[in-house]
Amino acid sequence: MAIRISLVHFLNSAPLGWGFLHGPFQEGFEVIPSAPSVCADQLANGHADIGLIPSVEVQRIPGLAVIPGIAIASLDKVRSLLLIKPKGRPWDGVRSVALDTSSRTTVALTRILLAERMGLAPEFVPHPPDLPRMLGRCDAALLIGDAALQVRMEDYDTIDLVEAWVGWQKKPFVCAVWAGRKGVEYPEGMVATFHAARDWGLRRIPEICAAYARSLNLPADFLRGYLERNIDFDLGAEHLDGLREFHRLAAKHGLTPGFRRCEFMG
Repeated sequence: MAIRISLVHFLNSAPLGWGFLHGPFQEGFEVIPSAPSVCADQLANGHADIGLIPSVEVQRIPGLAVIPGIAIASLDKVRSLLLIKPKGRPWDGVRSVALDTSSRTTVALTRILLAERMGLAPEFVPHPPDLPRMLGRCDAALLIGDAALQVRMEDYDTIDLVEAWVGWQKKPFVCAVWAGRKGVEYPEGMVATFHAARDWGLRRIPEICAAYARSLNLPADFLRGYLERNIDFDLGAEHLDGLREFHRLAAKHGLTPGFRRCEFMG
């Protein structure tokens, strides 16, 4: 039976999944393209065996093991996790924030940063990722992923949430990780397969960006710069330090049931 993979359909996930969709790693795997929040649900309810899940969900879903060494992370500005408001209005006047329903990790990060760094406790309103409607309903909006990449930055006041995190914590921010359900019988060498698939996908960034340029109606060079400069696909010691601190803060703010250290495959 094929291992079912729930894969985020955003551009920043494409290098991790391209080999399972279009390359030499298709055999033995069934890929289910999904939004980040849906990936978490599919893994939690057993509809997927492995998911590229929001990093906060590692603390919420019991019985998970993280594939070591791989993440969607950022070391500085990320460009695709944005808190947005109309120009000219002060940030301290924000009383309501529309939250992209595709997101879970960035929703938690937004709540933490607004409370800890800006002293704000606005109303939070879940909303599909439609910026004009979000700003029609609320003072500010959180957008992630491809929808955030399509925002014309010069038209709004924005906060790059990873830039704010790194400026505060001096640690990378981990947006998503591969995780699987403990108790599933995975094929031998599966962790190595996921590493090989990532490396294969990273060598095909020009091909990936050409495909997404058509679907997003954005320049391929802009998308390539985003993948090569803004996104980091490692999960090393510094990344884990940042992830642990994020998990601790999420627990402090009641956004997860508590804090526990990640468990890893292999």
